[in-house]
Amino acid sequence: MSSVQVLSSATIHALNHNLCDSTYHTINLTPWDLQFLPYGYNQKGLLYHHSSELDTTNQIQHLKHSLSNTLDFFPPLTSRLKITEHEDNMISCCIVCNNEGALFVHAVAKSISVAGILGSTYHLSIIPSFFALNGVKNYEGTSQPLLAVQVTELIDGIFIGFTINHAIVDGKSFWHFINSWSEISRGCLKISKLPIFERWFPKGIECPIRFPFTIDLLNNHSNDEEKINLPYRLFHFKKENIIKLKFKANLEAGTKNISSLQALLTHIWHSIIRSKKIDSQEKVNFMLDIGVRHRLVPPLQEDYFGNAVIECVVTMQAGELLEDIGLGKGSWEMNKMIALYSDEKLKNHYENWLIKPSFFTLSVANNNSTVIANSPLFDVYGNDFGWGIPVGVRSGGSNKKNGKIVVYAGVEEGSIDLEVCLPYEILEAIGNDSEFMEVVSN
Repeated sequence: MSSVQVLSSATIHALNHNLCDSTYHTINLTPWDLQFLPYGYNQKGLLYHHSSELDTTNQIQHLKHSLSNTLDFFPPLTSRLKITEHEDNMISCCIVCNNEGALFVHAVAKSISVAGILGSTYHLSIIPSFFALNGVKNYEGTSQPLLAVQVTELIDGIFIGFTINHAIVDGKSFWHFINSWSEISRGCLKISKLPIFERWFPKGIECPIRFPFTIDLLNNHSNDEEKINLPYRLFHFKKENIIKLKFKANLEAGTKNISSLQALLTHIWHSIIRSKKIDSQEKVNFMLDIGVRHRLVPPLQEDYFGNAVIECVVTMQAGELLEDIGLGKGSWEMNKMIALYSDEKLKNHYENWLIKPSFFTLSVANNNSTVIANSPLFDVYGNDFGWGIPVGVRSGGSNKKNGKIVVYAGVEEGSIDLEVCLPYEILEAIGNDSEFMEVVSN
């Protein structure tokens, strides 16, 4: 029996949403959005500590009211998807901005403390229960809310779990909304960064985009995925250790272009391969999202609110990463692959999707694949809703993959946290890998 008890559920509407008399405003989706239709909602949550004197009843009411005010600036989040079936098994999908509302859940888990969550090397098994809409796929946003917030009271704190349809936002837009809500919750009358909802389409593209998928096939495509019930283990890296890794990687590769994040990700990739005892001749894949906003010519607006990412795959032989200079070699391959994503390559990728659509699913990753999500560039610890900054961040159970790594900025400036999803025995082997752990600061 779950130790999370739901106290209430409510539908939150934008306070001053204006609907047209004859029709609702619609937003057509791009291939960057549509590729996520069979995937699960994006789930991230923030942990807050509070004193026993804090009136949580007023706190919950304040969050509901400030959410309603914030949604005035983000009409897609109170909307629903519309999937239209066309002839020849073609469909199209758009957002209908009808203010049907977001879901707000108030729950309690009085047996869980803030210290209990922060002090655990692994995610507590209760963490997925801190999020709403578990198991819902993005294409179900035709009837399900596109945004759900669950506020769970703990012994000495609260956990705010955010669940947002991944077909309408990427990680950057996800945190843009949360940052904006925290501003309104602190008493700001307006948000500092207004979102841009107009999607990017090359000239000559007919909208809405039609692609071959029946609703039944879309459903089956999602349900074919293996149910993943693997643990997340947490690793914390201080700024000074990340700097050392970056220096070492650049020295080994004979360059100065490798970034701190590229060096850190290669460092854990190296340990995963070693811990899995993968044969040196086998191919291994490292999959990460490439942000396209600043790579297009002209660039998209920085506050483009939607998906603007495509997947980049770095493939190497396992033995190359296990060499003495494996850190530099792997980091440099990652750097070079990312650099290939020019304006021309991105536009070709966009147009090729229109010819042969492809979709994100959990089954994409195999035993030799490592998958990166989120970014340390997103503002996690600046989200003060009026009672202080977060003391921790955790992912929900949606979109778990064998080999998935979720990257967050750490609580100290310049630090980075990694949530690593792998079988327990592999995570234990990584924790016993002295070469890897010498730069970990848990």
